[in-house]
Amino acid sequence: MWLPPSATATDPHTNRPRVSWSLWLGNWWLWLQQVRMNAYFGRGGLNVRRYWIWKERQGEAQREILSNDVDGVYFCNIVAVLPEAQGKGVGRELMRVVLEKADTERRRCYLESSRREPNVHIYEKFGFRLVREMLCEDEGEGVMLYCMIRDPIKENEAERAEHTERTEQEQGAIGEPGEVRVDS
Repeated sequence: MWLPPSATATDPHTNRPRVSWSLWLGNWWLWLQQVRMNAYFGRGGLNVRRYWIWKERQGEAQREILSNDVDGVYFCNIVAVLPEAQGKGVGRELMRVVLEKADTERRRCYLESSRREPNVHIYEKFGFRLVREMLCEDEGEGVMLYCMIRDPIKENEAERAEHTERTEQEQGAIGEPGEVRVDS
């Protein structure tokens, strides 16, 4: 799920970004949907305290990395492909549509991945670069998040990247995020 760009303004009293009611409600709706999905798919046991620790660390990283993007960036919140659909280009197409829009609008894209392997390498193929590794820790347990940014690609660069992707695809070198690809 891609979140569209939105302009940011800082509240002078809290020094935190101002958030519209619709965005605030949307964030809570997203959180509730994630809880529902976790319960439905058996990934229950969501630790609320750890969730808020993660959200605080995420906010720190985003304020640092995205401080110059006052008009907003495209934020790739979740990319997931069902196991039976992996390896068929579904994830690639989900990324391509938004990345092309971002390039046209000359906007950057941002994402966070909780898996270095293989996701960071896969996202690098889309033009993202790793800008921060961040540990979200709670009482000795933690998870690493890998923050990545993608600058808009100019037309000739986009053609070159598309050619590279086609070549790698023909060679079977690109997998889907979350998929372990074994080529023989």
